[in-house]
Amino acid sequence: MRRLGLVLAGTILLAGVGAVVVHIRRTVVPPGCRDPQTLAQVRDVLVGRYHLPETVRIENIAIQAGGPLAFRFVCTADLGGLEHVPMPPGPVPGGVRYVTRLTGPARRLQVTVSVQPLLTWIPVQ
Repeated sequence: MRRLGLVLAGTILLAGVGAVVVHIRRTVVPPGCRDPQTLAQVRDVLVGRYHLPETVRIENIAIQAGGPLAFRFVCTADLGGLEHVPMPPGPVPGGVRYVTRLTGPARRLQVTVSVQPLLTWIPVQ
C-alpha cells in the first residue's frame, strides 16, 4: 500500500512538471533561430533597414544562447547571395546577429537584428 502511494505521488508530480513545461514552451519560449517566421522577420529587416539586396540569404545559423526553456534566443548567421550585387556604401556585411523574444501581453515575436561587418585586412607600411 505504501509503494502504491509513492508511485501515485511520483506520477502526479511528473505530470505536474510536464504540464508546467508544456505551458512555458507554449507561452514564454520564442520560436528558435531556424523558425521560418523568425527568418522572415530577419530578412525583412536586412532588406528594409539595412538596404541589402533581395538576393540576401541567411546561412550557417548558429545558436549562441537559448535552450528548451529559454526566454530569448541569441543567434548568429552568415549572409550569402551578395557576391555579384551592387552594395550600398559603407562596410561590407559579413554576418548577422539577431535576438528573438516574445513581448507584450499578446506574446508577439520581436526580433532585434544587427549586421556584423566583414573584416578586410589592409597591409600597413
